[in-house]
Amino acid sequence: MKKLFLLFNSLFFVSFINAQQLVSIAPLANFTTAQIQSQLSAYGWNYSNMSINAVKSYTVIYNTIDAQGNQTIASGAVFIPQLSNCEYAPITVYEHGTEFQENNVPSTGSYSNQGTYFSTSGYIAVLPDYLGLGASSGYHLYHHAKTEATATIDLIRAVREYLDTASNTVKDNGQIFITGYSHGGHSAMATHKYIQENNLQAEFNVVASAPLSGAYALNGAQYDLIFDGDSSYYASPFLPYILAGMQTVYGNLYTNLNEVYDSPYDVNIQNLLNDGNSSFYAWYIGIGGANYYSFMQDSVLNNMLADINRNTHPINVALMKNNVYDWSPQTPVRMLYCGADSMVSPNNSTFTLDTMINLGATDVMAINLNNNADHNGCFQPATTYALTWFDSLAQKCIYVNIGNKIKQASTNIYPNPATQYIQLENINLAGKTVKIISVDGKYTYKTTSQNNMINIEHLTRNTYILLVYDENQDIVFKGRFIKE
Repeated sequence: MKKLFLLFNSLFFVSFINAQQLVSIAPLANFTTAQIQSQLSAYGWNYSNMSINAVKSYTVIYNTIDAQGNQTIASGAVFIPQLSNCEYAPITVYEHGTEFQENNVPSTGSYSNQGTYFSTSGYIAVLPDYLGLGASSGYHLYHHAKTEATATIDLIRAVREYLDTASNTVKDNGQIFITGYSHGGHSAMATHKYIQENNLQAEFNVVASAPLSGAYALNGAQYDLIFDGDSSYYASPFLPYILAGMQTVYGNLYTNLNEVYDSPYDVNIQNLLNDGNSSFYAWYIGIGGANYYSFMQDSVLNNMLADINRNTHPINVALMKNNVYDWSPQTPVRMLYCGADSMVSPNNSTFTLDTMINLGATDVMAINLNNNADHNGCFQPATTYALTWFDSLAQKCIYVNIGNKIKQASTNIYPNPATQYIQLENINLAGKTVKIISVDGKYTYKTTSQNNMINIEHLTRNTYILLVYDENQDIVFKGRFIKE
């Protein structure tokens, strides 16, 4: 049973009834610098060159869509650094790995090590639970690329709603970095791909992404690893787990579990799915061990393997639809992996690299961090590399020193993002001066309005701070907008 909503009986509960994406946000945990240093040490992360800041985390419930495009509820977490003299910070999305237990997710306090790791060094860290986990109903749509992406971007939108209304926290500066490990590597790649292919880059300025040890070619490199003829793939619980999600989405993989699995494993798998809180080990025991020929019907496997091009059998088609390698990123991508990974094939990264280059990508790399490290051993060096790389690209801790007390009106900038003009609700701009500052501090522009509209056509694509001064040079409004 999902118990997440019990969190919201707290006196500290904040509700946003009219929010577009945000349903509610509630405090989750506070982390002091000493606690974070202890966490990082226990996890094996070297923080000697990091700036360690205290962090506050929150559980976020928000609106998103399911696989059929219908409105639904999902959950996640946000970790906000407690920065001095900083008003704006970049967002880092961290996509978590395979999770069989629906309540062992960021919104309930799990994966706080990853959240604090990125947040303490100056990022607003956003961690989605995914559909079917946390507050979301139904089976987990494991490795379903579209809902991985939509759940992530709608969480970013929800977090931004909170940041824009909260008076005691940093706002985001418009930069977004995306990473995640294992299943999270697939989710990170799916999210970056979805943003680019759906022309959302103006709203979600993805500076770079670092997918880590992900299965990007589900019916290719990963398929080759699992179905290699000796049935020795040790993470075989992933098979019924991914098929349950794909059946939920596509509805044509099977009618009953006994069509795919031998007895008693068909019943065991159904019970595990219904329970929702069974561990990987419980799944492993429930399917009789690592040999998938023990629990899957031979005819199903034989028919899958007889589909030479892997594009006609319903299971193969479902996997093919959720490949995330076949695109050409317009912003930098670093795929990090290790050579001895026997859970997620290293060929996922190298094949994806070759495909992207052939499609015209110019700033994509696949980096083997340690040829002798396995899947578990690759996590720490891969995550460290991702943060170090992001740091080289990020505009961190931006402070716009305005030197005046703000007499802020209740207003919104619209449209936002915008291409030609912006307006403000509830503020008459006649006689007022407008100042526009890029979040990187490289551009400052003063103007006046015409017909209560501000012309921004000449601005380059970026995120900007808008300041409005009255006749006495007091600031009556300060806000952020994105120029497409």
